[in-house]
Amino acid sequence: MEQAGDRRVLFLFRHGETDWNREGRLQGHTDTPLNATGLAQAEALAKRLLAHRLDAVVSSDLTRALTTARIIAEVSGVPLLADPGLREVSVGLAEGLLWEEAKARFGEELTERWYSDDNVAFPGGETGYQTLMRGLAALRRVALTHPYQRLAVSTHGAMVRRLVKHALPTDATPVRARNVALFVLDYEPSADRLTLIEAD
Repeated sequence: MEQAGDRRVLFLFRHGETDWNREGRLQGHTDTPLNATGLAQAEALAKRLLAHRLDAVVSSDLTRALTTARIIAEVSGVPLLADPGLREVSVGLAEGLLWEEAKARFGEELTERWYSDDNVAFPGGETGYQTLMRGLAALRRVALTHPYQRLAVSTHGAMVRRLVKHALPTDATPVRARNVALFVLDYEPSADRLTLIEAD
């Protein structure tokens, strides 16, 4: 029987803005920093999350997510953990391209399907399913090694979309997570089960 302690509440969000976000450039695993807008967004989100009494913050190890997470952890006075499993999807040969360049090089159909199709990847990159499995494994690692019940999760646009899609009915429209969009999820680590409680 599942114990109450097996359940967590996740406050899942995308990092603050980077210059590449503003340009519409595919970042993937490229380690880009927050810009001034992104830093201000992280500060505002940190204040907003204070009311939720976080126990800890876990983050992708990429700078844009880790900086966002660090600001939130400092404002809330809670521990900060990093896990590379929460990194953005690898976009392979599309990394660094503008969206229009990716469409021209790989076709508009593939580029659009990449948002929602579990089995589509840019050449040399990860599928949505691979991204989801990597993210769930990271969340499970944290749950197995730490007692935190109310956990902020700082990650990236594609990872947020995949985790929220996993929490929704199969026919639900995929979310498009803007910078610092916040999703509150019930999480059962033993079953890799996510249920959406609240969304921006």
